[in-house]
Amino acid sequence: MKTLILVLISFLPTTLQADQADPIFDDIEKDQHVPRKGENKPPQKLAIESMPGYPRDSNLRKLEIRNSESTFYVDISSITSSKKDNIARLVTVAISPYGARTVTYEGLDCGYRRYKAYGYAGSDGPIRPFDEQAWKPVPDQGNGRYRATLIDNYLCDNFSYAASRDKILIRMNGLKAYKKQD
Repeated sequence: MKTLILVLISFLPTTLQADQADPIFDDIEKDQHVPRKGENKPPQKLAIESMPGYPRDSNLRKLEIRNSESTFYVDISSITSSKKDNIARLVTVAISPYGARTVTYEGLDCGYRRYKAYGYAGSDGPIRPFDEQAWKPVPDQGNGRYRATLIDNYLCDNFSYAASRDKILIRMNGLKAYKKQD
């Protein structure tokens, strides 16, 4: 019995020691970073001066998101893009199968493939700022899949730089306009 315990203990990995970091999972986000023109620093933090207005239905364009119960739209009038911080900002509208609307104002960072939600609104507005605004990774699953679609198809150049507002609008030109029955 003592021999079995000694054998099992000898197979414990050294990464389980409390004073050592796990070399595989220590900093996953660092491994996913795409460098920007030789720089490895995070984008500058720019203050959001004000929230955009509540989106008009005439400015909404439908995103085609696979395997999603909700319908997602982009307010094309809200789109901004900054080469200074490499972030595209826009208002999105999610409509549940039951007709409930969730409006969010968010920024998507092309280089780090992450997002920050700045504000939100329900079906009637106005857009109010979130108390806590933190960067989160962009998932390619569930209700977060629309962000991956935006980064992959519309907002970013070469998967690392924010495209200009004009390029984004050209890419979104083929998206369907909002219809009440959607």
